Amino acid sequence: MKGRPLVPFAITAIIGILLMISLSFVGLNQRAEMNADEPEAEEEVTEFEDPVAAGEELAGQSCIACHGADLTGSGGPDLTALEGKYSQEEIAGIIQNGQGAMPPQTNLNSVEADAIAQFLLSNSQ
Repeated sequence: MKGRPLVPFAITAIIGILLMISLSFVGLNQRAEMNADEPEAEEEVTEFEDPVAAGEELAGQSCIACHGADLTGSGGPDLTALEGKYSQEEIAGIIQNGQGAMPPQTNLNSVEADAIAQFLLSNSQ
């Protein structure tokens, strides 16, 4: 060991590099297997039998965080008095595109946004 003090360190470094390379190839194979096993995307809803009931459920999932459980506005505006203020198409547009401090709801498609708009208008006082 007196003449070659770097030999054990070099051997350890080479073994480490070879181990990293081999584990990288194992990881690539696992990634390919995981991508092959991904489930199919959910089917997009094209129509609801009862859009008001579906809108109520979707509003419960999407709107209560900002507008409160009763939609009277905790952090966002009151949604219980929209009758005459906005049309159904305008409300659906606001849901999908956002307005003011409200961000666009990209997790909802146009049919779902329309169902929420119908529910909000039917729920208006």
